[in-house]
Amino acid sequence: MLPDLVIQFFNTQPRRERSVFGLLTGKQTISILYAALSHHQLQWLHLYPGLSKEAFLAAVAKLKAQKCLAATETGLVLTESGQKRRIQAAQKVSLPAYYQPWMRVDRFAPRFFLAVQVLSEASYHSQAYRPISTDWATQQAVKHWYRQTHVQAAVDELTDLFERLPASLADELAANLIGHNYAGQRQPATLSAHFANVNALAALIQEIAAAKNQWYALWGGPQELVTRPAQTTLKQVRSGVDLATVAAQSHRKMSTVKEHLLLAAIMGQDVPIARLIPPAVHHALDQVDQWQDHQALLAMIPDSDFFQIRLFQIFKMQGRWPRAAT
Repeated sequence: MLPDLVIQFFNTQPRRERSVFGLLTGKQTISILYAALSHHQLQWLHLYPGLSKEAFLAAVAKLKAQKCLAATETGLVLTESGQKRRIQAAQKVSLPAYYQPWMRVDRFAPRFFLAVQVLSEASYHSQAYRPISTDWATQQAVKHWYRQTHVQAAVDELTDLFERLPASLADELAANLIGHNYAGQRQPATLSAHFANVNALAALIQEIAAAKNQWYALWGGPQELVTRPAQTTLKQVRSGVDLATVAAQSHRKMSTVKEHLLLAAIMGQDVPIARLIPPAVHHALDQVDQWQDHQALLAMIPDSDFFQIRLFQIFKMQGRWPRAAT
């Protein structure tokens, strides 16, 4: 079923296979994130962290052999038969609609299922059971949470959270729970079942994030998609520090400082364009109609550089490019 997942990340616009693999497994390079933004797929960052490169490449090779994907100079594109296959694939392996990359689903899942087991056994005063997770970090996180948790209150809160979910998603989660004298399906048997489980967990996390009850502490809060160094760089630039000074003070290369700002921009942060793009370049960019080709833009605006052009392209894709002051 893996080809049915993989094909959904390709279309008639060239797409590099390594960018798709990096997106699914959560590799946050600027090139991978920019490609994801360009293809409107940034939502799926870190969707499948356990995906092996060998399995992914085998799926791509199979799609090529079936003539669903064709190679171009700049990446793979869907063929006519591939476009039909893509529609069918979406029905076989549905992407989790509730999923967002800030949710930490892959970290929360083992904690959640172990916590439910612990609460269930505690409700029956049972101590003789085998934990469903043997991962030390997961067990420690649940132990720490449990020591600060009122069992009945946590059970009541979870019941309330389940009642807030669509019935189909609540049933999906319930079918995978392990508790006192109750054993659901421990591991989803298919890729489709795996993503159905991810979708249900994502919907639950959405409710936990809103409720901020005892389960919020177990979840741990949203994942910050802009790294701390990038946040620090952005804060300095916002306060008026020039890039050369930021680089010198942080002992980082200028290219790294610029990557911090591009990451922040891709993730929707307010990057001070007026401090980063000279007025003449800004005015020239305002006149651009075709902005997708960065090489063409560099040739059209000789005084610009790659960083300025990429920043412009990111803001244009997001629909938030600010026109220069007259």
